[in-house]
Amino acid sequence: MMDEKKIGVVTVLYNSENVLDDFFDSMKRQSYKNFILYVIDNSSPDNSLEKAKRLASRCAFETKFIVNKENYGVAKGNNQGIIHALYDGCDYVLLSNNDIVLYENTMLNLYDALEKENGFIGVPKILIYDNKNVWFGGGKFSKITYKSKHMGFDKKDDASFNRKKIVTYSPTCFMLIHKTVFEKIGLMDESYFVYWDDTDFVYRAIKNKLKVFYLPSACMEHKESICIGKKSDFFYKFIYRNREKFINKHSRIPKIRHFIDFVYINTVMLFKMRTNIRQWKIVKTAIKEGCFL
Repeated sequence: MMDEKKIGVVTVLYNSENVLDDFFDSMKRQSYKNFILYVIDNSSPDNSLEKAKRLASRCAFETKFIVNKENYGVAKGNNQGIIHALYDGCDYVLLSNNDIVLYENTMLNLYDALEKENGFIGVPKILIYDNKNVWFGGGKFSKITYKSKHMGFDKKDDASFNRKKIVTYSPTCFMLIHKTVFEKIGLMDESYFVYWDDTDFVYRAIKNKLKVFYLPSACMEHKESICIGKKSDFFYKFIYRNREKFINKHSRIPKIRHFIDFVYINTVMLFKMRTNIRQWKIVKTAIKEGCFL
């Protein structure tokens, strides 16, 4: 084990009440001990904050709470935690969902592996909580389609996912980031609110010659979309709106990309969503909105 540097673990609460028991149990049993947990409550309408405070009082590690009067979104919530962690002298920031389950050595293995690579950003192998298949075995981002991909999604976990590699995309649901990264590229882009803020952050890091390492010696499990709800109206709105925002921000030919997306939404997507015209309309409106962000 290398000398443990201080890590600031940042997690954002929103309708998280049902997942917090496993999250705090995971943090409590970590073999890596030199960390502070920063809990940002985005004015969650359930009892997330009260439950988090109760669970934190039973843990030996230090927990700091930041309570917002409204829902500022994941990106701003993360930024609040990042700023506090850096102010407190943390060497690393670990952005973490709370709908996760960690193994005893998840944090330690991720930290050790990133230190050995002399790297600045590291992510673990992530399994699906329900069936233990792969959720994230590395990631790719295409500058042609402007889409990201989880490698190995829902495939049985095997040795092929145990090779470390450099990736061009990763979600920030459990990402270890050296403090110098923020000095070089800044914080999360808060205008995304939720979704695509991670893609934007990784894209900017790579553009600034900072490698993102997939380090499968660290492994964890993810209860995907429990807090927000996958395929909900909210999901469709922000996924498609923010993709267009990303295109406006980073594409050299955004008008052509937007035109392609309008054709897609009015042909292929309409056919796919013909049983739910209401959500098709949500997607169509989201794309229009995103074109002007």
